[in-house]
Amino acid sequence: MTIPSSPKLDGFDILQTNFKHAGDHPIRADLVIPQKPHSGKRPVILRFHSGGLVYGDSLFMDFWPHWLSDLALVHNAIIISPNYRLMPEGTSAQIYEDLGDIWSWLHSPSLKKLLASHSAPTEIDLDRILTAGESAGGLLSIQLALSHPAEIRAATAAYPPVDIGSDDYKLPREKPCFGTHVPESVIKAEENAATIGTAESSILAQSRLVYMLAALEHGTLNDLYEKGAEGVPRSVLYPMVKLEEPGVEIPVGGIAVIQGQQDSVVPAGGVEKFMGRVQEITAGKAGNEGVVLALRDGEHGFDLDVRYNEDWLKDTFKFAVDAWVK
Repeated sequence: MTIPSSPKLDGFDILQTNFKHAGDHPIRADLVIPQKPHSGKRPVILRFHSGGLVYGDSLFMDFWPHWLSDLALVHNAIIISPNYRLMPEGTSAQIYEDLGDIWSWLHSPSLKKLLASHSAPTEIDLDRILTAGESAGGLLSIQLALSHPAEIRAATAAYPPVDIGSDDYKLPREKPCFGTHVPESVIKAEENAATIGTAESSILAQSRLVYMLAALEHGTLNDLYEKGAEGVPRSVLYPMVKLEEPGVEIPVGGIAVIQGQQDSVVPAGGVEKFMGRVQEITAGKAGNEGVVLALRDGEHGFDLDVRYNEDWLKDTFKFAVDAWVK
């Protein structure tokens, strides 16, 4: 992808590289590096893009929150934003396989060498990792943090579909996303046009976005999520199941989530249920103080133009950020 021109990337250099291949298909990661000189290792924000796991790109600025760039500049942090395989060409199991591979690559000599060869050589501090993501990317952010709680300082997410196994994603909805009805026929048409079994990791066609909204409205997103994931442990696919594993832990900086109360894509109720359960399970344990849910007036994507200097946002993420940069 051509590096976009956006105020959200002002003050950064962008390095692009492929962190893996799925067959002969390269999967890209974007390294967003502050231009401000920095001595020592930089903290890391590992950010996952949104798009319902069927749409999007790691540098699609329409889905990139401005506050995330602000946060990175304040703390001289590198944002690492990877792509991952998308459905329906791929499966949810392959997405989580990519998630594991980006985690391994983050700790690899090849990334260290790439950063050392940058025009302003830099290093990352793998002891200070914060995960982030919007919508589907928030699901991945939280699931990765639950899988590596001792190695990730804190997790953040915006309107994550953490209850993707619930009826909200299995049954038709009374109200369509964003109040705009999409015919159910869109689902079959898009899936017939897709080459199932191939790898696609960057899709910005408008038809694919409409497909995602149709799958949500007509209750087929969970069917798609389940397809091809037979035999995969439920705890790999579902954070609500992961929470119930014996001895489950969360990062020391907790899990901080922002959510719009009028969200028509990711209903707030499921996020509230998940975060309430995190509070219960982690009572008396490390990270519990950082389990924070900020409910705000707004639709899906309400935060994308919000700046980090807004008090409510800083307050929401304060415990997580303090633990991250400590």
